[in-house]
Amino acid sequence: MRNKALLFLAALIALTIFSYVSHARVELYSRINKKIQKGQFLEGDIIFQSMDSDQCKAVKLATHSKFSHVGIITLDKGKAYVLEAVEPVCITQLEEWIERGNNGFYTVMRLKERDKYFVTDKVSIAKKLGKDMVGKHYDIYFGWSDDQLYCSELVWKIYQRAFDLELCPLKKMKDFDLSSPEVRAIMEQRYGKNPPLEEQVVAPSDLAESKLLYVVEKNNLK
Repeated sequence: MRNKALLFLAALIALTIFSYVSHARVELYSRINKKIQKGQFLEGDIIFQSMDSDQCKAVKLATHSKFSHVGIITLDKGKAYVLEAVEPVCITQLEEWIERGNNGFYTVMRLKERDKYFVTDKVSIAKKLGKDMVGKHYDIYFGWSDDQLYCSELVWKIYQRAFDLELCPLKKMKDFDLSSPEVRAIMEQRYGKNPPLEEQVVAPSDLAESKLLYVVEKNNLK
């Protein structure tokens, strides 16, 4: 009897947790959909989040930033998605993208002179560039070629090529703080003893500090 009671209690707790998570997810989707309907999120907005994989932790330590991932919001038939460089480059529903981050945290930024640059032909070019990038492998080595892409590289290149805008200056790998054990471990795993310190790179934090962008919304839903 005691074992049955414990099993019942465990099942009840699991059901309660599932119900809570399901309710939170529905609430999140509802709130995001309302913001989309109000036009709060627009084509080309840049969205940042924080995640806690080993690489993301290393990125935050190396850049001294809370941001470890970034993508571009794109709209299709009234729905919002995020074009992002993961493995592989893909287009993810906005709600799912936000839910994946730490505690539903995200920050949305927008081009200050958006109306000047987001004209029909340039938006079409940006969308085609994004479509052509879908399916490319994620670049774990942070190289600057188009063969593979990482998240902030994708965003920077689309804005530069479609709108002729460099959102921020490019840096070199050696410009970041590579001193922490977590960062050194990732770099040795990827590059061995000879990291490409002169490689051009751009980090989510660099985009977030762009003088061409402003914050539309900062949100922590939990």
